[in-house]
Amino acid sequence: MSLLRSIAATIVKESLLIRRDLGGLLILLVMPAALIIIMALVQDAPFKDYQNIRFDLLLADEDGGPLAREIKQGLKQSKNFHVIDSIDGQPLQSGQLVQQLQSGHQHIGILIPKGASGEIANSANIIANQISAQMGSGQLPERESRDSVCIRLFFDPVSRPSFRIAIHSALEQFITSASSHILVQRISRLAGGKDSSSDQKLQRSTAGIGIRESMLNEDKGAGHINSVQHNVPAWAIFGMFFIVVPLSGHIIREREEGSTLRVRLIPGAEYGVGIGRILFNALICCLQFVCMCAVGFWLLPLFGLPSLSLGAHPLALIPIVIATALCATSYGYFIGSVFSSNAQALPFAAISIVILSALGGIWVPVDLLPHILQVVARFSPLHWSLLGVQNILLRDGNFKDIIQPALILCSLAIGLWMITMIRQAYHRQRV
Repeated sequence: MSLLRSIAATIVKESLLIRRDLGGLLILLVMPAALIIIMALVQDAPFKDYQNIRFDLLLADEDGGPLAREIKQGLKQSKNFHVIDSIDGQPLQSGQLVQQLQSGHQHIGILIPKGASGEIANSANIIANQISAQMGSGQLPERESRDSVCIRLFFDPVSRPSFRIAIHSALEQFITSASSHILVQRISRLAGGKDSSSDQKLQRSTAGIGIRESMLNEDKGAGHINSVQHNVPAWAIFGMFFIVVPLSGHIIREREEGSTLRVRLIPGAEYGVGIGRILFNALICCLQFVCMCAVGFWLLPLFGLPSLSLGAHPLALIPIVIATALCATSYGYFIGSVFSSNAQALPFAAISIVILSALGGIWVPVDLLPHILQVVARFSPLHWSLLGVQNILLRDGNFKDIIQPALILCSLAIGLWMITMIRQAYHRQRV
């Protein structure tokens, strides 16, 4: 009962301090909002393209014909793609391809349906027969083209538009090359050589099969990556973690003024005060996130930017936001207990958050970082926060999709809290 009293009293005390320092509260809300607006405007037009980077690409071949072989060979020879066409030694199936993209483990997938090579061959036969009719040669079997046969190009919803366009263009080149080879073979069979008039016909040989681009979850209300969908959650998380600066400073100031010593003289009060302080500041962090989402909803469209989409299951944001808030406040409490002065704590707190945000994908998507930094990024709590939020906003995720990042954040929060309590207990014994 005394523990609950201590927690409640601490929350009341912290709220009174906030009321006396409304300017500080406004800074915690206004500064991240200004950062979101500026970064969204800056990145809207040149939302950076993917260049000179090697990407994993899933390839499900249900056709097994010359077209599929040509596309597969072209992709494997490219310096930008690492083709994955099998899992555990078995050919990749369409269901596995979608599952890998849905989970966020991969970002690009190509499905070559059964009959794709046949459709290309039929298109080549039609053109070859047109040329052959002018030459007085024989005819190859042909039928009407089937628009239903299309190569499917799948993307993770996080993929940027410029990146999708680049992949689409590369695939068109491979199809054109494969179609050209098949057409030349058909003409050679009819006339033993290629007529000069076939050059223009050759360029139209891809008309027999098209490419249909699909974005996962586009029919379920999930958003697509753009400057708003990236910057609003990213910088909202950054602002939440910046609570460590005022929180650590407040803890050190109380210790210097003697308030901490008086709390320690009350049996069991120290734990209640610590929990109460973390809970109150976690509520402030949650308020920050709500305000930043409001900026994305109503303010950014006034600047000509798209409105923020919360995906198909917005309620699933609640646990990941709470876990992020607890992790951020525990980190602030940890810094406040480790350092002995504001001159040490405040610069470390600010710079460490900037470093963790850079590693966690707040500034640049983790996929664009060198491999070693992608591994290090897993140690950044901001990485797991952003991953959990993007699973909801972009990948049509629900509560099960944020279990892992939420558990990691909560574990980190508990770990920091326990280290802080052990350290304080050790110092009490020495005193």
